[in-house]
Amino acid sequence: MRFVKETPAGIRQANRMSVLHLIKEYGPMSRARVARVLKMSRSTVSAIVDELIQEGRIREGANGQSTAQGGRPPQYLHYVPDAKFALGVDIGGTNTIVVLTDLAGHVVAREKFPTRAGDEHPLAAILERVKAFLARTGVAREKLLGTGIGFPGVTDTARGVVLNSPSLGLVDFDAVQFFDPLPGPVFIDNDVNMGVIGERWLGAAQGLQNVVLVAIGTGIGAGLILNGEVYRGAGGSAGEIGHLHVDPLLADRRRTLHEFGPLESAASGLGMEQVALTMRAAVEEHPRRMTAEELFAAAKAGDVIAQQVIGRAILFLSFSIANMITLLNPDLVLLGGGVAQAGSALLEPVRAHVARLSPVSCPIELAGLGEDSAALGAAATVFLAADELRWTGRKERAGLMRECEGGDGR
Repeated sequence: MRFVKETPAGIRQANRMSVLHLIKEYGPMSRARVARVLKMSRSTVSAIVDELIQEGRIREGANGQSTAQGGRPPQYLHYVPDAKFALGVDIGGTNTIVVLTDLAGHVVAREKFPTRAGDEHPLAAILERVKAFLARTGVAREKLLGTGIGFPGVTDTARGVVLNSPSLGLVDFDAVQFFDPLPGPVFIDNDVNMGVIGERWLGAAQGLQNVVLVAIGTGIGAGLILNGEVYRGAGGSAGEIGHLHVDPLLADRRRTLHEFGPLESAASGLGMEQVALTMRAAVEEHPRRMTAEELFAAAKAGDVIAQQVIGRAILFLSFSIANMITLLNPDLVLLGGGVAQAGSALLEPVRAHVARLSPVSCPIELAGLGEDSAALGAAATVFLAADELRWTGRKERAGLMRECEGGDGR
């Protein structure tokens, strides 16, 4: 049920969620402190608290110290994070990751498996794997607030449609309808958007209002949070940086979103594999295809071709990141995706190139959640839609923390 805030029911729901979020983020605390911080009457707060306790959303206990006058010590209000759960699914070009998380982001269960298990289209098999995963968790259906799913490619989040996904072979695919057997409502988004949401919730971007996540895996994409909101663009294709032109030699023809772009062709995991294979074929009779992970290891060991492939990929990637920093002036750029597992071998040269290329200063770090950022972001999308999760900036959070300070939470 959706509430209109101007109506009595809407105002009550808004007050209820304000109480719940305050206890979640800054508790435990007493009823009196909740009333003071939120500037609500004690009777209003008590009525809401009693209702939330009855529903199992919060609990009361762990007495504080008695007052100086010897009065009755206050009871603390504690948030109950496992009252509700969300399912998060990250369907990658190579692997799929599924997580079940509670309201605090604690991962109750997790599974990772290859996206393509055979010759048939992978989505039917993925749906069955996710259903089996959910059954094994034993979490009651009524405690699940919904499902979030990240897809590689361009999505229409309002309609729940994957407009195109080259790595999955999808065009105008009704994902919400297909995944209807999962706990609803079902929300979809681009996998890198899900990733930056995950980092904003639990990872390296907590409290930041302007963040860029560059995910380098089978393809390359960017998730953008600008002024505290996910930026998707007019048609949902914002962040498709795999199609940025970084080499005049790759600007030989018109390209579409239905194929890999110029940057992806040079710097994605799949792109590096293909470039290395082509270079080896020119000097070896039977060249072996090497994964991106193997290429980084070979480069470290002194393999000249691997060093050339990775050096070129990192330079082109740095061009793109420098341009985004100059254009968007973000608080932070994060590197994620499978290729980012190379760690400092990727991060340090990117930092060095970008510092030289962009006149705008910006920290560049590895994604804090690693390969789970998109799956956790998908779960966060469910909580955001249900108003169970709210984003606050660091200044706002610091102000609330000052108001909530107190030795016994009274």
